[in-house]
Order: sequence, then structure tokens, then C-alpha cells
Amino acid sequence: MITLPTKPSDIERNQIMNQKIVSRRVFTRGIAAAVAIGAVALTTSCGNAESAGSESGGTFKVGVLVGLTGSYAALGEPERQAIELYFEQVNAAGGIDGKKVELTVLDSGSDEGTAVNQLRKLATQEKVHAVLGPSSSGESIALQAFSASLKVPVIALASSNKIVQPADKATYIFKQYTDTGSSLTAQLALAKERGWNNVALLSTNDAYGQDPVASVDALAADAGLKVVGKESFNATDTDVTAQLNKLGANNPDVVLVWAVNPANAIVAKSAASIKFKPVLFHSPGAGSQAYIENSGAAAEGTLLEGSKVLAADSMAKDDPQYDITQKLVKDFTAKHGTPPGQYAANGWDGAILLEHAIKAGKVDPGNLDAARKSIRDALENNVKDVVGVNAIYTFTPDYHGSKSLAGLAVLSVKDGKFVIDHAY
Repeated sequence: MITLPTKPSDIERNQIMNQKIVSRRVFTRGIAAAVAIGAVALTTSCGNAESAGSESGGTFKVGVLVGLTGSYAALGEPERQAIELYFEQVNAAGGIDGKKVELTVLDSGSDEGTAVNQLRKLATQEKVHAVLGPSSSGESIALQAFSASLKVPVIALASSNKIVQPADKATYIFKQYTDTGSSLTAQLALAKERGWNNVALLSTNDAYGQDPVASVDALAADAGLKVVGKESFNATDTDVTAQLNKLGANNPDVVLVWAVNPANAIVAKSAASIKFKPVLFHSPGAGSQAYIENSGAAAEGTLLEGSKVLAADSMAKDDPQYDITQKLVKDFTAKHGTPPGQYAANGWDGAILLEHAIKAGKVDPGNLDAARKSIRDALENNVKDVVGVNAIYTFTPDYHGSKSLAGLAVLSVKDGKFVIDHAY
């Protein structure tokens, strides 16, 4: 047994030892480390992978490739926690069709090149049946071609349409989160409804932030709105008052903010510092309690299109996603001492989709190549109205992603909490 250095996240990980799951974690920093990786194995009460496989007649090996360091660590860590919790419960209940699940967790370093190298490792060395992740659109887009060439199914925990387009290139990659086009259209529809006719866009210089830039003018025109300004910034910037002042000079009624935490908090605090008057309407990238914690009082009154899991106590009991959302909230809070956010729900839903595909495809883990293809085929053809926390999922051969707004709502920050402002 190799003991990891003691720090809060490691202590938390060591608690997995008492769960019925086989989990191996590998953490790297940078592309060079991704090429020559040192593995740290944590073996649970189920024993090692070989003994678990021989006892159950086969083991489903799942790669978890998320950002645990770097700019997307705020996404990757809760995704990891939710995925591990989900499969702990699956294994405790006897596994999938009687077969246990073994997780191998790799850190992408929030870097596209590292993500590619880590996917290769998962596919060729770890020989996983499928991969959950990465956390960001940029990393996920980078994996499109490699998932196809390696013939390993990937369920990305990100939103950009480019992850799964064009369809003939995205044969082995799927995405869990609702596409950016649907989210942006919904934001613009609310702006129209509330009379916010002049719209501006403030977005980060990354794949997620730039995804809406090319389409916002046409979509706004379709909604009868006018785009009066577009500005961008780096996700690592610590102040965006210059961009806000430029946008403010054009008198927008609302600024659509497309960024991922913690950049959203920088926008909120910068706006508060100059008493910025237009409404700040954040995209789903702000969907976690960290947005409020990092923004402080500056978050008050801002809007977010995000997961209802952030305001689970406001959900109607007849909502078709009520039970599954409440289960995630209850179990995740009991495990980690803090309620889950949208990113944890990403991981949870990715796990739901993978388990569904394995069952629907009647997958035999003993034949790796056949198992991978069966999972791929089931994701493409058998995901119909699968209820998750962040969406009700339907995939098709032409689109390996969700266009569902179910699970999302317009949230506002009131007295330091998310509340549902408008339900879809």
C-alpha cells in the first residue's frame, strides 16, 4: 500500500477504502507527467482488480478523466466525488448485472494535450471499457478524433456542440451537458420576455466562452433582440472592469456572461466595484455554490441559467426529476458534508448514462473491443428519455448530446442562496 501525502482531499479519498468499490487514482501535472505517469493504487475491501474480476465473472473498468488541478479543478473535483459515490452505491447493490465497477481516476491537469495523453493511457494501458470526462469543452473537443481512433466510448461532462459535431467524426464521443445553443437561446428568450432588448455578451477566451460568440447575433435577431457589444477576457484574469466599461457605454439591458467558475465571480465583483447597472445573466458555467462563495455580496441579484440541483428545496414534488435530484442532494451531502452543485450533477448524470448503456447493451466485460462497441452503440441508440439531474437525455446517431432544458432553470441569488426565478 502506498500512502498519499496527508491533505484534506487525500483524507477524503482514503475514506473510499471502506466502500465496496475498486478504485485506482493517478494524478499528473502537465503534459510531460502525462507521458510518464506514476500510479498510486488504493485497494478496497473488494481486493484488487484481478481478484474482483475473478470473483464476479468480470469487472467493468471505467476511466474518470477530469481536471483535478489547473483552471477546471473546481469542476473536476465534485465530478470525481459524484462518480465515485454513484458507483460505490452500484457496487454495494451488487454491481451492474452482477459485475462490479472499477474506477481509474486520472487528472487532465485542465489541459487539452494532457487530456489526450491520459485518454491514450486509459485506453491502451488501463484498458477501460469507457471514459467519463473531461470537465471542459476544450479538452473534450480535443478527444473527439482520439476517442474514434482508439475506439473507446467517452461521455464528456461538457457542453460545446463542437464536442459531438460533425457527427461522422464524433463516432465514439458523447456529451452529457445540454448544448450551448439551447442554453443561449433560452437566455435570449427570457431577455425578450422581460423587455431586455439590448443584449451584450462577455465571455472567456476558451472553447466554452467562445462557443456562443459566433451564434449570438443570429439567435438574438431571431428573438427580436439587438446585440450591442461583445467582449472577452482570459479565465485567469483578476479584473474585467475595462471590458464592462466598454460594454456599458453601449447601454445594454442585460449582459450574458459565458464563463466557468471561478471566472464568473471576477465578473460579479468587477461589476459591483463600478456599480454596473445592466443585469448580469450567467450561463450554466457559473452553476455551483462556489460562485456565491467567491463573489460574496456581489452575487446578490445576479441571474444564472443553471441546474435545479442548486435550488433543490424549491423543486415541485411532481417534477419528473424531483426524486433523482433529491437523492443526489441527500447522499452527496451525507458523504461530503456539503450539498452538490451543477458539476457534481454532471458526474452523477454521466454515471447514470454509462450504467444505462451497459445494461441496455447487455455488455460482456470479458471481450474488451466488443464491450466498447456495445457501450457506444447503446449510447447512440438506446438513450431515450433517460432521467438525470441536469437533463432528461435522448441521444441520436446524428447528435450525441442533449438539447433538453429539463433540469435547468433561471436562478437568482437572494440572501446568499440560489432560488428558482423562472422554470422551463
